[in-house]
Amino acid sequence: MKTYTPITIKTIHDTLRSAAFAVSAVALASLSISITQADETCLSPYMPKIKGQEDFVYIWTLGVEGLGDEQDKMVTVDVNPKSKQYGKVINSLSVGGRNEAHHSDFTDDRQYLWAGGLDTNKIFIFDVHSDPAKPTLTKTITDFTAKSGGIVGPHSTYALPGRIMITGLSNNKDHGGRTALVEYTNDGDYIATHWMPTD
Repeated sequence: MKTYTPITIKTIHDTLRSAAFAVSAVALASLSISITQADETCLSPYMPKIKGQEDFVYIWTLGVEGLGDEQDKMVTVDVNPKSKQYGKVINSLSVGGRNEAHHSDFTDDRQYLWAGGLDTNKIFIFDVHSDPAKPTLTKTITDFTAKSGGIVGPHSTYALPGRIMITGLSNNKDHGGRTALVEYTNDGDYIATHWMPTD
């Protein structure tokens, strides 16, 4: 029978403790990666198209009485750390009035950014690919309620292949909870309204 000296037992104990620590660290790292990846439940499936550092962030801002031109606007901020303009507003594009600026989102090809106005039911489509530093307003949808069959409050936009799906807050008949998903092409042409079930 082999006998172990106190030094050998200490060495075995230290080795086992190191191995247990390493296994725990790997398990914890795996868990934190899973949690990080699962954090956002509403990301577009087109997010993987983003490669590397983003150069700009587009902020759809609410017009406020008494501030600036008081209009909703698309603000562009340079977020590339290598840029001399890093962290600065480099462009601001007013849309003519206050519309209760709310959510915005890219089309699946990231060529356009759609932004909704809750109060006026207008949807603004910005070209962000021709000159990403200076987006242009290419289209304003003013007949959202009429085309959709009565949906009001364009709320969120979600990219689909070649299309955009828009959620509405309510309807113009009873202003109750019944609403729909409204589908448009990336260019802003109406496709269909998909009413939510009532039961």
